[in-house]
Amino acid sequence: MIDELRLSIDALDRQIVALLAERTRVVRELTEYKRDEEQVRSTGRVEQVIDKVRGLAGEHGMPPGIAEATYRTLIDQLTRMQLDRLAERQAVSPGDGR
Repeated sequence: MIDELRLSIDALDRQIVALLAERTRVVRELTEYKRDEEQVRSTGRVEQVIDKVRGLAGEHGMPPGIAEATYRTLIDQLTRMQLDRLAERQAVSPGDGR
């Protein structure tokens, strides 16, 4: 039984990583439209996302704190990725921001 459940977890991990990769792709695309650090950080949007995933977690019987911690880490890493990209763009076109 443990082996079967571990196989299920492995299959779920493949799906989760594929979805996270897709989310990352969309964030990369979105980054190209952001002009400054404030737009990248989008503090209000971050809290909207956190509230949303906490609610979704609860609907699915998952402890909301796990979803929040996971998403805060994800958002932190994606924000760093976006800030790096913004800096690259600004280095190429200092006055344009794109």
